[in-house]
Amino acid sequence: MNFSPYFELRCAVSEMFYEVLLSEHYTIGQAAGRCLVEFRNEAQGAGQPALVVLSVLFSRVARHEPGTLARFGPEVEALRALGKKSACWKGLASAEKERMQEDLRFVLEKAKG
Repeated sequence: MNFSPYFELRCAVSEMFYEVLLSEHYTIGQAAGRCLVEFRNEAQGAGQPALVVLSVLFSRVARHEPGTLARFGPEVEALRALGKKSACWKGLASAEKERMQEDLRFVLEKAKG
């Protein structure tokens, strides 16, 4: 079975997040920080991979421990900016786009509160 680049990256980030959370007994914030290191090249870019990594990672943080988002202010702002770039959304299937929009909306909503 072939997966799209979006779903491959999405799954890799989710898997790493939960793996370090459980196997290394990290806190939510520590797991997020570790993922930012592991996916540094993707997360620090200005394109779709960065939007995928940041939206997936911070939607997990927002779901499990929204207060921790405050520790990642610059990254959340980078996510906000990436979400506004039309180039970051090009080439996504409608289901991929919907999922990422949902993640983005959820993170930004929780980051406000």
